[in-house]
Amino acid sequence: MRKKSMLLVSMGVLLLAGRLLISVQAAGGDSASDRAEYPLVVILEPTIRPEGWVVEPSESGDQGDAVNGIVRGPSGETEYRCVVLLEPIQPGEQFSKASEPVCSRGAIDSINGVSLDSSYLIAKFYDRTDYRNLLVEYYGASPCSPTASYGIPDLPDNLDNKFASGRAYSDCDHIHVYDFNDYGGPSYPCGANCPTFYALNDEVSSWEATD
Repeated sequence: MRKKSMLLVSMGVLLLAGRLLISVQAAGGDSASDRAEYPLVVILEPTIRPEGWVVEPSESGDQGDAVNGIVRGPSGETEYRCVVLLEPIQPGEQFSKASEPVCSRGAIDSINGVSLDSSYLIAKFYDRTDYRNLLVEYYGASPCSPTASYGIPDLPDNLDNKFASGRAYSDCDHIHVYDFNDYGGPSYPCGANCPTFYALNDEVSSWEATD
């Protein structure tokens, strides 16, 4: 996939607890009226983060079940979106095998002849922040666990560089999104609820959902 390179620059934040008082003694005395106060002026240089920087997660802990629940079967969404069925990442591998997407408005009950009744909702991704404009739902054969996770190393053209928020379900406690294919480049990890991917909004090319 085409991926433009980025230079991510962040400004450090300086918290000032007070002002620096500089007393200047004028000719003829050292009384308070002879003193002048000057504010402290600081010039900050930008911090350049190297390729592969990681934003610290804003959420942690077990959230997939407690926050968004275990969802088994079709989600009931009615707006136009795509639905993809995933296999858990197998031992020795780094990505899920994925079905061809089925895209439609209204109920989507099966994928290529496979019923979703016994499948678990793993994640939803949206192309706007705060869970607006649903793009895709991912389902899996089992909830997330210490031995079962899901991941897509290379988003297709219709989803690449589109994600701006996401939610994980069914014991999947963490979402990790990446700027490049194959889980490479700058990344952002968060909990089960990610209302924004910050600097990676509209830049995501691969993702993982884990316990």
